[in-house]
Amino acid sequence: MANITKFTTVEYGQISELSQLSEGGVSRCNARNLPVVKDLNGMINEMKRILVHSQNIDEAAFSEKYGRLLEITKIEVLNPAIKALINFWDPDYRCFSFGNVDLCPTVEEYGMLMEFPKHLHRVYFPLRNDKIIPELSKLLKILYLSRFLEKNASGLKWKFLEVELERKKSQYGSMLERDRLIALGIYGLVLFPSLTGVISLEAAAAFVEYENTHVNPVTAILAETFLTLNHFRKTGKGAMRCCTQLLYIWMVSYIETKRPIFNNFWWFNQKPLKIVEEEEWGSLGDQGWMKKLQELPSSHFSWKAPWVKSIDVLVCCGQKCWVPLVGITSYVSYAPAMVIRQLGGIQHIPKTVGLAEFSGFFKDQYALEVLATIKQDWSHLTLIQKESERLRDPSSSEGYEEWRNSTLTAAPSMPCSEDGPS
Repeated sequence: MANITKFTTVEYGQISELSQLSEGGVSRCNARNLPVVKDLNGMINEMKRILVHSQNIDEAAFSEKYGRLLEITKIEVLNPAIKALINFWDPDYRCFSFGNVDLCPTVEEYGMLMEFPKHLHRVYFPLRNDKIIPELSKLLKILYLSRFLEKNASGLKWKFLEVELERKKSQYGSMLERDRLIALGIYGLVLFPSLTGVISLEAAAAFVEYENTHVNPVTAILAETFLTLNHFRKTGKGAMRCCTQLLYIWMVSYIETKRPIFNNFWWFNQKPLKIVEEEEWGSLGDQGWMKKLQELPSSHFSWKAPWVKSIDVLVCCGQKCWVPLVGITSYVSYAPAMVIRQLGGIQHIPKTVGLAEFSGFFKDQYALEVLATIKQDWSHLTLIQKESERLRDPSSSEGYEEWRNSTLTAAPSMPCSEDGPS
Protein backbone atom coordinates (compact mmCIF):
# COMPACT_ATOMS: atom_id res chain seq x y z
CA MET A 1 0.00 0.00 0.00
CA ALA A 2 1.20 3.49 -0.82
CA ASN A 3 1.81 6.15 1.79
CA ILE A 4 -0.69 8.97 1.20
CA THR A 5 -0.44 12.63 2.17
CA LYS A 6 -3.49 14.85 1.73
CA PHE A 7 -3.80 18.62 1.48
CA THR A 8 -6.68 20.99 0.88
CA THR A 9 -6.57 22.77 -2.46
CA VAL A 10 -5.49 26.01 -0.74
CA GLU A 11 -2.74 24.36 1.33
CA TYR A 12 -1.21 22.59 -1.65
CA GLY A 13 -1.61 25.64 -3.87
CA GLN A 14 0.34 27.88 -1.52
CA ILE A 15 3.17 25.33 -1.29
CA SER A 16 3.17 24.94 -5.07
CA GLU A 17 3.34 28.69 -5.74
CA LEU A 18 6.26 29.22 -3.36
CA SER A 19 8.13 26.31 -4.94
CA GLN A 20 7.50 27.46 -8.51
CA LEU A 21 8.65 31.00 -7.72
CA SER A 22 11.87 29.77 -6.10
CA GLU A 23 12.72 26.86 -8.44
CA GLY A 24 11.34 28.09 -11.75
CA GLY A 25 9.69 25.80 -14.27
CA VAL A 26 9.14 24.84 -17.88
CA SER A 27 8.88 27.48 -20.60
CA ARG A 28 5.55 27.32 -22.39
CA CYS A 29 5.70 26.00 -25.92
CA ASN A 30 4.91 28.52 -28.68
CA ALA A 31 2.20 26.97 -30.84
CA ARG A 32 3.31 29.05 -33.83
CA ASN A 33 6.60 27.14 -33.89
CA LEU A 34 4.90 23.74 -34.12
CA PRO A 35 3.58 22.11 -37.30
CA VAL A 36 -0.16 22.14 -37.95
CA VAL A 37 -1.66 18.66 -37.81
CA LYS A 38 -2.82 17.85 -41.33
CA ASP A 39 -2.75 14.06 -41.55
CA LEU A 40 -4.47 11.83 -39.02
CA ASN A 41 -3.86 8.18 -39.80
CA GLY A 42 -5.05 5.15 -37.90
CA MET A 43 -8.37 6.63 -36.78
CA ILE A 44 -9.90 3.28 -37.59
CA ASN A 45 -13.13 2.54 -35.82
CA GLU A 46 -13.33 -1.23 -35.49
CA MET A 47 -16.08 -1.12 -32.91
CA LYS A 48 -18.51 -3.06 -35.12
CA ARG A 49 -16.13 -6.01 -35.11
CA ILE A 50 -16.38 -6.01 -31.32
CA LEU A 51 -20.04 -5.12 -30.81
CA VAL A 52 -21.33 -7.86 -33.10
CA HIS A 53 -20.02 -10.37 -30.57
CA SER A 54 -21.49 -8.61 -27.52
CA GLN A 55 -25.14 -8.70 -28.51
CA ASN A 56 -26.15 -11.63 -26.31
CA ILE A 57 -23.84 -11.24 -23.35
CA ASP A 58 -24.90 -10.30 -19.83
CA GLU A 59 -23.97 -6.60 -20.00
CA ALA A 60 -24.53 -6.05 -16.28
CA ALA A 61 -22.12 -8.85 -15.37
CA PHE A 62 -19.63 -7.65 -17.99
CA SER A 63 -19.76 -4.09 -16.63
CA GLU A 64 -19.32 -5.34 -13.08
CA LYS A 65 -15.95 -6.77 -14.10
CA TYR A 66 -14.81 -4.44 -16.89
CA GLY A 67 -16.56 -1.14 -16.20
CA ARG A 68 -17.76 0.85 -19.21
CA LEU A 69 -15.71 -0.94 -21.87
CA LEU A 70 -18.75 -1.68 -24.04
CA GLU A 71 -20.07 1.89 -23.80
CA ILE A 72 -16.66 3.29 -24.77
CA THR A 73 -16.63 1.00 -27.79
CA LYS A 74 -19.99 2.38 -29.00
CA ILE A 75 -18.76 5.99 -29.23
CA GLU A 76 -18.52 7.30 -32.79
CA VAL A 77 -15.86 10.01 -33.03
CA LEU A 78 -16.03 13.16 -35.19
CA ASN A 79 -12.57 13.07 -36.73
CA PRO A 80 -12.37 16.82 -37.53
CA ALA A 81 -12.96 17.61 -33.86
CA ILE A 82 -10.02 15.45 -32.71
CA LYS A 83 -7.83 16.74 -35.54
CA ALA A 84 -8.48 20.34 -34.47
CA LEU A 85 -8.05 19.56 -30.77
CA ILE A 86 -4.54 18.16 -31.27
CA ASN A 87 -3.37 21.55 -32.58
CA PHE A 88 -3.99 23.06 -29.13
CA TRP A 89 -1.82 20.51 -27.31
CA ASP A 90 1.28 21.83 -25.51
CA PRO A 91 3.82 18.96 -25.59
CA ASP A 92 5.93 20.49 -22.80
CA TYR A 93 3.16 21.36 -20.35
CA ARG A 94 1.15 18.23 -21.28
CA CYS A 95 -2.13 20.11 -21.58
CA PHE A 96 -4.43 21.76 -24.11
CA SER A 97 -4.05 25.54 -24.11
CA PHE A 98 -6.93 27.71 -25.28
CA GLY A 99 -5.86 31.32 -24.84
CA ASN A 100 -5.27 31.66 -21.11
CA VAL A 101 -7.16 28.47 -20.24
CA ASP A 102 -5.43 25.11 -19.74
CA LEU A 103 -7.33 21.81 -19.88
CA CYS A 104 -6.11 18.26 -19.64
CA PRO A 105 -7.71 14.84 -19.10
CA THR A 106 -6.79 13.50 -15.67
CA VAL A 107 -6.52 10.07 -14.11
CA GLU A 108 -9.62 10.82 -12.07
CA GLU A 109 -11.70 11.96 -15.06
CA TYR A 110 -10.77 8.95 -17.18
CA GLY A 111 -11.44 6.80 -14.13
CA MET A 112 -14.97 8.24 -13.84
CA LEU A 113 -15.61 7.60 -17.53
CA MET A 114 -14.26 4.07 -17.49
CA GLU A 115 -15.62 3.00 -14.08
CA PHE A 116 -13.20 0.10 -13.77
CA PRO A 117 -14.04 -1.64 -10.49
CA LYS A 118 -10.43 -1.52 -9.30
CA HIS A 119 -8.35 0.94 -7.30
CA LEU A 120 -7.66 4.04 -9.41
CA HIS A 121 -4.43 5.36 -7.90
CA ARG A 122 -2.17 2.46 -8.86
CA VAL A 123 0.33 2.71 -11.69
CA TYR A 124 0.55 0.15 -14.49
CA PHE A 125 3.81 -1.71 -15.14
CA PRO A 126 4.22 -3.83 -18.30
CA LEU A 127 4.48 -7.60 -18.18
CA ARG A 128 7.62 -9.26 -19.56
CA ASN A 129 7.15 -10.15 -23.23
CA ASP A 130 7.99 -13.83 -22.76
CA LYS A 131 5.12 -14.21 -20.26
CA ILE A 132 2.34 -12.60 -22.30
CA ILE A 133 1.31 -15.47 -24.60
CA PRO A 134 1.52 -18.24 -21.92
CA GLU A 135 -0.54 -16.18 -19.45
CA LEU A 136 -3.07 -15.17 -22.08
CA SER A 137 -3.41 -18.77 -23.24
CA LYS A 138 -4.35 -19.79 -19.68
CA LEU A 139 -6.91 -17.02 -19.32
CA LEU A 140 -8.61 -17.71 -22.65
CA LYS A 141 -8.17 -21.50 -22.51
CA ILE A 142 -6.80 -21.53 -26.04
CA LEU A 143 -3.99 -23.99 -26.72
CA TYR A 144 -1.10 -22.99 -28.98
CA LEU A 145 -2.14 -19.33 -28.98
CA SER A 146 1.18 -18.39 -30.58
CA ARG A 147 -0.10 -19.71 -33.93
CA PHE A 148 -2.26 -16.57 -34.14
CA LEU A 149 0.73 -14.24 -33.98
CA GLU A 150 1.69 -11.87 -36.78
CA LYS A 151 4.77 -12.90 -38.78
CA ASN A 152 6.92 -10.44 -36.86
CA ALA A 153 5.33 -11.62 -33.58
CA SER A 154 4.20 -8.06 -32.80
CA GLY A 155 0.63 -9.02 -32.03
CA LEU A 156 -2.29 -11.41 -32.39
CA LYS A 157 -4.56 -11.39 -35.44
CA TRP A 158 -8.08 -10.54 -34.33
CA LYS A 159 -9.72 -12.46 -37.19
CA PHE A 160 -8.35 -15.71 -35.77
CA LEU A 161 -9.42 -14.80 -32.25
CA GLU A 162 -12.90 -14.07 -33.61
CA VAL A 163 -13.14 -17.69 -34.77
CA GLU A 164 -12.28 -18.83 -31.25
CA LEU A 165 -14.84 -16.37 -29.88
CA GLU A 166 -17.59 -17.85 -32.05
CA ARG A 167 -16.58 -21.31 -30.86
CA LYS A 168 -16.75 -20.22 -27.22
CA LYS A 169 -20.27 -18.88 -27.75
CA SER A 170 -21.54 -22.34 -28.58
CA GLN A 171 -19.60 -24.15 -25.85
CA TYR A 172 -21.37 -24.78 -22.58
CA GLY A 173 -19.52 -23.32 -19.61
CA SER A 174 -17.31 -20.99 -21.72
CA MET A 175 -19.00 -17.72 -20.78
CA LEU A 176 -15.98 -16.50 -18.80
CA GLU A 177 -13.57 -17.08 -21.69
CA ARG A 178 -16.04 -15.51 -24.15
CA ASP A 179 -16.25 -12.34 -22.06
CA ARG A 180 -12.46 -12.27 -21.73
CA LEU A 181 -12.04 -12.50 -25.50
CA ILE A 182 -14.44 -9.58 -26.00
CA ALA A 183 -12.58 -7.54 -23.37
CA LEU A 184 -9.24 -8.42 -24.98
CA GLY A 185 -10.58 -7.23 -28.34
CA ILE A 186 -11.59 -3.88 -26.81
CA TYR A 187 -8.17 -3.53 -25.16
CA GLY A 188 -6.37 -4.11 -28.45
CA LEU A 189 -8.66 -2.38 -30.95
CA VAL A 190 -10.07 0.50 -28.89
CA LEU A 191 -8.12 1.28 -25.71
CA PHE A 192 -4.63 0.60 -27.12
CA PRO A 193 -4.98 0.44 -30.93
CA SER A 194 -2.01 -0.40 -33.13
CA LEU A 195 -2.29 -1.98 -36.58
CA THR A 196 -5.65 -2.68 -38.19
CA GLY A 197 -7.08 -5.97 -36.96
CA VAL A 198 -4.14 -6.67 -34.64
CA ILE A 199 -4.07 -6.98 -30.84
CA SER A 200 -0.56 -5.78 -30.01
CA LEU A 201 1.38 -7.78 -27.43
CA GLU A 202 1.62 -4.60 -25.35
CA ALA A 203 -2.19 -4.27 -25.28
CA ALA A 204 -2.49 -7.98 -24.47
CA ALA A 205 -0.04 -7.48 -21.59
CA ALA A 206 -2.25 -4.71 -20.13
CA PHE A 207 -5.24 -7.05 -20.33
CA VAL A 208 -3.34 -9.89 -18.62
CA GLU A 209 -2.22 -7.55 -15.84
CA TYR A 210 -5.81 -6.47 -15.22
CA GLU A 211 -7.01 -10.06 -15.04
CA ASN A 212 -4.16 -11.38 -12.89
CA THR A 213 -3.22 -8.47 -10.61
CA HIS A 214 -6.29 -6.21 -10.92
CA VAL A 215 -4.24 -3.16 -11.93
CA ASN A 216 -6.56 -0.48 -13.25
CA PRO A 217 -5.43 0.36 -16.85
CA VAL A 218 -6.53 4.02 -16.68
CA THR A 219 -3.01 5.36 -15.98
CA ALA A 220 -1.68 3.44 -19.00
CA ILE A 221 -4.54 4.68 -21.21
CA LEU A 222 -3.79 8.27 -20.18
CA ALA A 223 -0.04 7.80 -20.72
CA GLU A 224 -0.55 6.54 -24.28
CA THR A 225 -2.87 9.49 -24.94
CA PHE A 226 -0.23 12.02 -23.88
CA LEU A 227 2.51 10.21 -25.83
CA THR A 228 0.36 10.16 -28.97
CA LEU A 229 -0.53 13.85 -28.62
CA ASN A 230 3.14 14.75 -28.10
CA HIS A 231 4.14 12.88 -31.24
CA PHE A 232 1.43 14.50 -33.35
CA ARG A 233 2.19 17.99 -32.09
CA LYS A 234 5.91 17.74 -32.73
CA THR A 235 5.69 16.08 -36.16
CA GLY A 236 2.32 17.27 -37.50
CA LYS A 237 1.29 13.74 -38.49
CA GLY A 238 1.09 10.19 -37.29
CA ALA A 239 -1.33 7.49 -36.19
CA MET A 240 -3.75 7.57 -33.29
CA ARG A 241 -2.23 5.01 -30.92
CA CYS A 242 -4.54 5.92 -28.06
CA CYS A 243 -8.21 5.66 -27.11
CA THR A 244 -9.74 8.32 -29.35
CA GLN A 245 -13.23 7.58 -28.04
CA LEU A 246 -12.32 8.56 -24.48
CA LEU A 247 -10.54 11.70 -25.64
CA TYR A 248 -13.57 12.72 -27.70
CA ILE A 249 -16.06 12.24 -24.86
CA TRP A 250 -13.77 14.16 -22.51
CA MET A 251 -13.42 17.00 -25.04
CA VAL A 252 -17.11 17.53 -25.79
CA SER A 253 -17.84 17.53 -22.06
CA TYR A 254 -16.21 20.96 -21.79
CA ILE A 255 -18.06 22.58 -24.69
CA GLU A 256 -21.36 24.26 -23.87
CA THR A 257 -24.18 23.51 -26.28
CA LYS A 258 -27.74 24.73 -26.80
CA ARG A 259 -29.04 21.29 -25.92
CA PRO A 260 -27.51 19.38 -22.94
CA ILE A 261 -25.34 16.49 -24.10
CA PHE A 262 -25.11 14.65 -20.80
CA ASN A 263 -27.69 13.81 -18.18
CA ASN A 264 -25.66 14.20 -15.00
CA PHE A 265 -23.35 11.19 -14.58
CA TRP A 266 -25.01 9.14 -17.31
CA TRP A 267 -22.56 10.13 -20.05
CA PHE A 268 -22.98 6.80 -21.83
CA ASN A 269 -26.48 7.72 -23.02
CA GLN A 270 -25.34 8.76 -26.49
CA LYS A 271 -28.68 9.94 -27.91
CA PRO A 272 -28.35 13.62 -26.80
CA LEU A 273 -24.79 13.74 -28.20
CA LYS A 274 -26.00 12.44 -31.55
CA ILE A 275 -28.63 15.18 -31.71
CA VAL A 276 -26.06 17.91 -30.93
CA GLU A 277 -23.67 16.49 -33.53
CA GLU A 278 -26.39 16.67 -36.17
CA GLU A 279 -27.99 20.00 -35.20
CA GLU A 280 -24.98 22.09 -34.09
CA TRP A 281 -21.81 20.44 -35.38
CA GLY A 282 -22.92 18.79 -38.60
CA SER A 283 -21.44 21.48 -40.86
CA LEU A 284 -18.16 21.90 -39.00
CA GLY A 285 -15.06 20.70 -40.83
CA ASP A 286 -11.40 21.13 -39.90
CA GLN A 287 -11.49 24.94 -39.96
CA GLY A 288 -14.88 25.09 -38.26
CA TRP A 289 -13.61 23.07 -35.31
CA MET A 290 -10.39 25.09 -35.11
CA LYS A 291 -12.41 28.29 -34.91
CA LYS A 292 -14.76 26.81 -32.31
CA LEU A 293 -11.88 25.75 -30.08
CA GLN A 294 -10.05 29.06 -30.49
CA GLU A 295 -13.15 30.79 -29.09
CA LEU A 296 -13.39 28.36 -26.17
CA PRO A 297 -12.04 30.61 -23.37
CA SER A 298 -14.53 33.42 -24.03
CA SER A 299 -17.59 31.37 -24.96
CA HIS A 300 -19.00 27.85 -25.17
CA PHE A 301 -17.00 26.69 -22.18
CA SER A 302 -17.72 24.85 -18.94
CA TRP A 303 -15.20 24.32 -16.13
CA LYS A 304 -16.85 21.16 -14.88
CA ALA A 305 -17.83 18.15 -16.97
CA PRO A 306 -21.41 17.14 -16.04
CA TRP A 307 -20.32 13.62 -15.04
CA VAL A 308 -17.48 14.74 -12.72
CA LYS A 309 -17.96 13.76 -9.10
CA SER A 310 -16.15 15.11 -6.06
CA ILE A 311 -13.04 12.97 -5.56
CA ASP A 312 -9.52 13.05 -4.12
CA VAL A 313 -7.07 14.19 -6.83
CA LEU A 314 -3.56 12.81 -7.26
CA VAL A 315 -1.16 15.74 -7.86
CA CYS A 316 2.33 14.31 -7.37
CA CYS A 317 4.25 11.15 -6.56
CA GLY A 318 7.34 10.64 -4.40
CA GLN A 319 10.08 13.19 -4.98
CA LYS A 320 8.55 14.43 -8.24
CA CYS A 321 6.34 17.51 -8.29
CA TRP A 322 4.04 15.95 -10.88
CA VAL A 323 2.77 12.47 -11.78
CA PRO A 324 4.90 9.95 -13.74
CA LEU A 325 2.81 7.61 -15.90
CA VAL A 326 3.71 4.29 -17.49
CA GLY A 327 2.04 3.36 -20.76
CA ILE A 328 2.23 0.10 -22.69
CA THR A 329 5.12 1.32 -24.85
CA SER A 330 6.70 4.28 -23.02
CA TYR A 331 6.63 6.48 -19.95
CA VAL A 332 5.66 10.15 -19.64
CA SER A 333 4.77 12.81 -17.06
CA TYR A 334 1.84 15.15 -16.50
CA ALA A 335 0.98 17.86 -13.98
CA PRO A 336 -2.63 17.58 -12.76
CA ALA A 337 -2.03 20.56 -10.46
CA MET A 338 -2.09 22.66 -13.64
CA VAL A 339 -5.79 21.91 -14.20
CA ILE A 340 -7.04 21.39 -10.66
CA ARG A 341 -10.14 23.55 -11.11
CA GLN A 342 -11.51 20.96 -13.56
CA LEU A 343 -12.08 18.84 -10.45
CA GLY A 344 -13.33 21.59 -8.18
CA GLY A 345 -10.21 23.12 -6.65
CA ILE A 346 -8.85 26.67 -6.67
CA GLN A 347 -6.17 27.04 -9.34
CA HIS A 348 -2.69 28.03 -8.16
CA ILE A 349 0.65 28.18 -9.98
CA PRO A 350 1.67 24.55 -10.62
CA LYS A 351 5.13 23.11 -10.10
CA THR A 352 6.60 22.10 -13.47
CA VAL A 353 10.35 21.54 -12.88
CA GLY A 354 11.50 18.57 -14.97
CA LEU A 355 8.06 18.01 -16.50
CA ALA A 356 8.95 18.42 -20.19
CA GLU A 357 12.05 16.22 -20.10
CA PHE A 358 10.41 13.17 -18.53
CA SER A 359 9.48 10.87 -21.41
CA GLY A 360 11.00 7.81 -23.06
CA PHE A 361 10.59 4.36 -24.63
CA PHE A 362 11.15 0.92 -23.09
CA LYS A 363 14.21 0.17 -25.19
CA ASP A 364 17.31 0.31 -23.05
CA GLN A 365 18.76 -0.22 -19.60
CA TYR A 366 18.10 3.41 -18.69
CA ALA A 367 14.37 2.85 -19.18
CA LEU A 368 14.49 0.00 -16.66
CA GLU A 369 16.15 2.31 -14.16
CA VAL A 370 13.47 4.96 -14.77
CA LEU A 371 10.71 2.38 -14.24
CA ALA A 372 12.31 1.44 -10.93
CA THR A 373 12.22 5.08 -9.79
CA ILE A 374 8.59 5.41 -10.94
CA LYS A 375 7.68 2.37 -8.87
CA GLN A 376 9.31 3.98 -5.86
CA ASP A 377 7.59 7.32 -6.53
CA TRP A 378 4.16 5.68 -6.64
CA SER A 379 4.68 4.33 -3.13
CA HIS A 380 4.31 7.91 -1.82
CA LEU A 381 1.28 9.79 -3.15
CA THR A 382 0.18 13.38 -2.58
CA LEU A 383 -3.52 14.03 -3.02
CA ILE A 384 -5.74 17.09 -2.84
CA GLN A 385 -8.72 16.02 -0.80
CA LYS A 386 -12.12 16.18 -2.44
CA GLU A 387 -14.23 19.29 -2.08
CA SER A 388 -17.89 19.14 -1.14
CA GLU A 389 -20.17 20.22 -3.97
CA ARG A 390 -21.16 23.41 -2.13
CA LEU A 391 -17.48 24.39 -1.78
CA ARG A 392 -16.56 23.81 -5.41
CA ASP A 393 -14.73 26.92 -6.57
CA PRO A 394 -13.25 26.84 -10.09
CA SER A 395 -11.50 30.16 -9.51
CA SER A 396 -7.79 30.95 -9.42
CA SER A 397 -5.33 32.73 -7.18
CA GLU A 398 -4.08 36.21 -7.98
CA GLY A 399 -0.59 34.85 -8.48
CA TYR A 400 -1.82 32.26 -10.95
CA GLU A 401 -3.51 34.82 -13.19
CA GLU A 402 -0.31 36.86 -13.36
CA TRP A 403 1.81 33.77 -14.03
CA ARG A 404 -0.58 32.40 -16.69
CA ASN A 405 -0.83 35.71 -18.54
CA SER A 406 2.97 35.97 -18.58
CA THR A 407 3.14 32.58 -20.32
CA LEU A 408 0.41 33.31 -22.85
CA THR A 409 1.37 32.28 -26.39
CA ALA A 410 -0.17 32.75 -29.81
CA ALA A 411 -2.98 30.44 -30.89
CA PRO A 412 -2.09 27.62 -33.32
CA SER A 413 -2.27 28.40 -37.01
CA MET A 414 -5.46 27.67 -38.91
CA PRO A 415 -4.98 24.64 -41.16
CA CYS A 416 -5.70 24.77 -44.86
CA SER A 417 -8.81 22.76 -45.60
CA GLU A 418 -11.01 21.94 -48.52
CA ASP A 419 -14.12 22.49 -46.47
CA GLY A 420 -13.67 26.26 -46.63
CA PRO A 421 -14.34 28.80 -43.91
CA SER A 422 -17.12 28.15 -41.44
